[in-house]
Amino acid sequence: MRRMLLFLAMLAVAVAPALAEDRPLVRPNRDVAVEYRSSGTPQGPAAEPGREVTMRFASRSGRIRIDGPNGRGYAILDIDAGRMTVVMTERRLYMEQPADPGMTAMFQAANAAYTKTGTDTVAGLACTTYEARISDRKGQVCLTDDGVLLRARNEDPNRRRELEAMKVTYGDQPASLFEAPAGFQKLDPAAMSRGMNTGP
Repeated sequence: MRRMLLFLAMLAVAVAPALAEDRPLVRPNRDVAVEYRSSGTPQGPAAEPGREVTMRFASRSGRIRIDGPNGRGYAILDIDAGRMTVVMTERRLYMEQPADPGMTAMFQAANAAYTKTGTDTVAGLACTTYEARISDRKGQVCLTDDGVLLRARNEDPNRRRELEAMKVTYGDQPASLFEAPAGFQKLDPAAMSRGMNTGP
């Protein structure tokens, strides 16, 4: 779970330029679940295999749920409140903390500039492609007219990242999917940090 969230944060920082000038929709305006495959620059002698991530979007609450490939946990992002809940399913635990600004930037308008470059089809859906720039960073995204991110990539040669939709399913997303499960124990991040920094 931690590696998945770190990857998403890195990707979000890289593609944040896409969320600005003409301000297209950057969050879906209706409930949808999107299955993505992520990939990155190979490290070492062998390429790292692609990872699969599912994101669920609740249009009414604006919350986003991110499920990793192993089913051991998920994260719930409340973009407007700037909060993230990390749920550890196997351990029946959850933790609330401030959301990483780099991660939330993927779903917010930002001070940036981007240019429409054309159209494409990803996972069977039409989307508009943009080249995005902020400071010295550059990337590309492909967004549907109703705000679904179908593809995002950056152009950093040292940390090249790409996220591409494999399947998009529109349909009601129950509110319970975007809350910590009943009966799970809540952890205190501050207490955990103090415990880790305390010697025997």
